[in-house]
Amino acid sequence: MTENVSTARFGGWNLTFRYVDVILPFTFLLRVAMGWIFVWSGFDKLLGDWTSAGFLVNATQGPLEGWFVDLGTNSAAVDVIDGLVISGQILIGIALILGVLTRFSLFWAGAMMFMFYIAQFPPAHNPFLDEHIIYIGVFLLLGALGAGRILGLDALIEKLPLVRRIRGSEYLLG
Repeated sequence: MTENVSTARFGGWNLTFRYVDVILPFTFLLRVAMGWIFVWSGFDKLLGDWTSAGFLVNATQGPLEGWFVDLGTNSAAVDVIDGLVISGQILIGIALILGVLTRFSLFWAGAMMFMFYIAQFPPAHNPFLDEHIIYIGVFLLLGALGAGRILGLDALIEKLPLVRRIRGSEYLLG
């Protein structure tokens, strides 16, 4: 079996590395960094004077603007949305940092980014692409790489007999 190895010249040096030596630490650091972004954003909203009403009423645009404005002017809807965004960001962030239920968390992170994206569609400075789509791409990559198995609790959870008996659980973990 051959190993994926790459050699690069750097000045007078020949650097040889295995892809796994680069991909595993990068994947781990990317997962933790994305988790930190979510945790920080959630706690910043929780501890600050934040409400989704301002964004929903004043910052939305595009074909769904009316629906988002209606949500932003409905106090019951705003209370639910505020709770979902804050708790969602904190829980997603903690899950990503710990590497637990990683793919499940990445799915909800992508769903949240998609909602933020369509609330301001089309993006102001680009006809299609903005940071929310880039985040979704990062979440897809982390899910495909099984990021929760790299120094994450998913690697331990997947070995539990109960989890092995649950069909499809590997799609939530990893």
